[in-house]
Amino acid sequence: MKRSILGLMYLIQGMRNAGIDVDARLASIGIKADALDPSSTIHPSLEWDIQKVIGLNVKPETGLFIGQHYALAGYGPLLMLLVSCDTIQDAIDNGIRFQRLTHLYGVLGAAQSDHHIALTYQPIDLATERGLLRAQSEVSGTYKFIQDIYKMVNLPIPNIRVELPFQKPDDLEIFKQYQDYYGSDLHFNCEKAAFWLSHDVLTVKIPSSDLMTFRVYQAKCMDEIERLGTEDLEEHSLIQRVNDYLELQQGVIPTMAETALALNLPERTLRHQLQQLNTSYKKIREQLIQHKALRLIEYKEYSIEVIAELLGYSEPAAFNHAFKRWFGQSPRQYGK
Repeated sequence: MKRSILGLMYLIQGMRNAGIDVDARLASIGIKADALDPSSTIHPSLEWDIQKVIGLNVKPETGLFIGQHYALAGYGPLLMLLVSCDTIQDAIDNGIRFQRLTHLYGVLGAAQSDHHIALTYQPIDLATERGLLRAQSEVSGTYKFIQDIYKMVNLPIPNIRVELPFQKPDDLEIFKQYQDYYGSDLHFNCEKAAFWLSHDVLTVKIPSSDLMTFRVYQAKCMDEIERLGTEDLEEHSLIQRVNDYLELQQGVIPTMAETALALNLPERTLRHQLQQLNTSYKKIREQLIQHKALRLIEYKEYSIEVIAELLGYSEPAAFNHAFKRWFGQSPRQYGK
């Protein structure tokens, strides 16, 4: 099933901050990190393929540092939903409910004991270095997310017992880095990641709680989940794989050669297989631009000039001409 591209974007940004030349790695498959469209979605198989390229020879424990650069800002409606919840318990419940809108590749859940409750996270792959890197990054990022939410609503950060599904590092310096970040109540070799809070914390009222705001952003989150669900119904054929790849970026769209490289296909093979499906790279590219144009205009947040730039047009006039050819009216007429 498709998911938000945020997870990949946060991973890329964190790797940059860790000193990894991720941009050069992405360029080898025709992706420009700064042109990634944060509103787009990505199929897990494509995301995993991209991670193969950018995570090559990166030690899994680097994820501890990478996750510390995940940020709240990209969460949009979900962030507003969480900070407008009534209590910490409500925020945890809604975070789990709408986890598909987060950066997480694994699964959020909850666990309880007599006096504590935990937000849990189960990674999907702990057997490979690639999976461990992603898991380390996301566990670290989730811990930061919890802390940032508390800071954002002006609440004191509570004591948190942290359980990690990773082996305890033999290197004392690396172990200290974990302790410096997660605190002294830290436990390795656990079944899944867990962040344990006292039951008393759950009933704490969130200062920014607002029922009207909550309802508005709950509806927005539900609409986004529905959109992702609709996209899941699409057949994941070669056409869809090409479309998924092209949809990732704003501005200049990758060439056919770059797309073929990203999909692990010779360019001639890609061209031939698309011909067999009665389409072409050019047709898929143009249909994608049309879809993005309509979505950006209906969003009503950008000027026609900005939309033209986001779609890779050097001049608004060229975009206007193409839009009239596609839909029989100008972008401004359509947007009224």
